[in-house]
Amino acid sequence: MTHVERDAALASTMLRHLNTWQLPKLFAMKERLDRGERVEPEDMRYVHDCVRQTLWVRYLCERHPDLRAICTEITSLYKEITQRALENEKVGH
Repeated sequence: MTHVERDAALASTMLRHLNTWQLPKLFAMKERLDRGERVEPEDMRYVHDCVRQTLWVRYLCERHPDLRAICTEITSLYKEITQRALENEKVGH
């Protein structure tokens, strides 16, 4: 398998996982936070794990500029979630 084929397979797998698992869970979490709910510890662990996975996404985006818009949107979503979680924690204390 060439580097190009390997990268294409990795990108396809990551995008499928993102659409099937990560985005639905992240959007549900954002909805709860937007309603003013406080973040649950398992939610923050999940976000932390997702952010760690973005290192792979970053690698792919560097090699495939056509994926950069997706990477930017995902990073913005992580930022929104963490900022809202912090705001809700401040209000809750």
